[in-house]
Amino acid sequence: MTRRDWAGLLLQTILIACAVIAAISFQTDWSAVVAMSLMGVILVALQAAPGMPWPSVWPAGWTFASGFSMLVWMGLLLTTLLFDPSFAAVAALISAALAVTSRRTAGASRDTRWKILILVWLGYLDLIWLVTGYDQNLRGAFYSGLLSILALLVLCRLWFRMGPVGLQMVNTFILLLAGLPAADLIYQYHGRPEIRPETYRNYYSYDKAKGDPEAFARAQEYFNHYLVSFAEQFLEPTPQPPPYRRLRPDNHVLLLQCPVSINSKGFRGREISAEKGGIYRIVALGESTTFGMTYEPDDKPWPELLEQMIRERLKSRRPVEVINAGTPGYSLCDNLLTLPGRILPLKPDMIISYHGANGFCLIDETLLRPMGAAPPPYEKRPLKLAADFEYRIRVMPFLNRERKALHTSPACANPMETKYAEAYRQLIQAAATNGIRLMLANYSMPVNWKSDPAVIDFYQGGTGDSVRGWIKANMAHSLILEQLAGQHPEVCLIDTHPHLDGEHEKFTDLMHMTQEGRRQMAENIFAGIRKTLENDIGR
Repeated sequence: MTRRDWAGLLLQTILIACAVIAAISFQTDWSAVVAMSLMGVILVALQAAPGMPWPSVWPAGWTFASGFSMLVWMGLLLTTLLFDPSFAAVAALISAALAVTSRRTAGASRDTRWKILILVWLGYLDLIWLVTGYDQNLRGAFYSGLLSILALLVLCRLWFRMGPVGLQMVNTFILLLAGLPAADLIYQYHGRPEIRPETYRNYYSYDKAKGDPEAFARAQEYFNHYLVSFAEQFLEPTPQPPPYRRLRPDNHVLLLQCPVSINSKGFRGREISAEKGGIYRIVALGESTTFGMTYEPDDKPWPELLEQMIRERLKSRRPVEVINAGTPGYSLCDNLLTLPGRILPLKPDMIISYHGANGFCLIDETLLRPMGAAPPPYEKRPLKLAADFEYRIRVMPFLNRERKALHTSPACANPMETKYAEAYRQLIQAAATNGIRLMLANYSMPVNWKSDPAVIDFYQGGTGDSVRGWIKANMAHSLILEQLAGQHPEVCLIDTHPHLDGEHEKFTDLMHMTQEGRRQMAENIFAGIRKTLENDIGR
């Protein structure tokens, strides 16, 4: 052996030893370590045996090296370590050891075999970079892997003589990988502008983000994070919980682009006099859908629109005042707790109750999430095209399960025996005891059991809620109100569904309405109370 051969042998021994030690330190399965060690023995033996008959030794050595390589990958696959980023170093060391061995080959056919094995190990190294960068959203690692694969394809053209078909395939892959980042940039630029307060409205409904539940999901995620900071500005702890938070009095905040004023009594809107005098006072009791998730400067919550309709259409000599007592996050149970301290002192002549989603869990918890799991989250990836494709693939099984859930999940056996029905009975009793007209409004949503399945799937894929569970809960909620109104003639049932329920273009999400939706809500409420209001004001 020449000095150069000894140097190659030493280098190869060091490379193999480092690869085996690294694999052991990474707690690799013993089968992969043994296979790697045996492959190292074969490579060192080939390097150290210059006098052997090469025509018989080299093919056998290549066969053993290839077989042991497959055993290494099988061992890693069985232990779910195949694409562990730690093995990038191991793959690099083995590729280098194979390169040292390939330099001793003589003859084009034997040289080609070893080059193929080197390319396979280098491809494995590149795949580790690619998979790790994609899974962990590491753009540097991902694009490094992409560039390395491009380099390997170019190396294939230089190392091997390929026919027209092989050459065309390699060229196609080169163009595809080179053009993918450019296509992704164009896709992001045209399809995914940044969601900000002024662009949120472009994605908050089915019509705005049609066919793209991921964009809708991002808009909802943005708004939920926004509400957290907004809540710190307009909510404060209550002195005697529960409920634990209330609207902060004498406060002026900005909800996206809409100015919101909280008066001294802790209600949204103008100041309320302590003595109502001759005013006919209506209190709109509800959740955030009553408070009004208004986004534009001219948006108004439905209680304010209702007061305007009453004033303009009835033209009564007796003034009518509508107080917005909706509080974001409150349920009917929370509002019942506030009746003695906040609502009854206002001496209302009428209470309009518009409750729904925040209390659906009072009907049946299984209705909220029939399958017991939320939709798969949208994961950010270095390539937006790939991330969107992955999301659609991952969400499909969830949507299929949810489609079946509307018919297979357990329905509420008797809605009238639920906690929601009991809470309404308490509200009815409180109104009767205090001589207050009570109007119970059913709940409207962008989807119902008659909705297009594609629209339901859109909301299902873009929210963390079970849409079909909500539909069933809302049906049970409407049944509760119908039966309670039938049992208590003094209670008036208001139907908010006409031209609103199931009309997704009038909603920004599963609960909150657009300005057109709030206008229609005010129309439906006005139609439901008009006769009673005319009789009361005319006395």
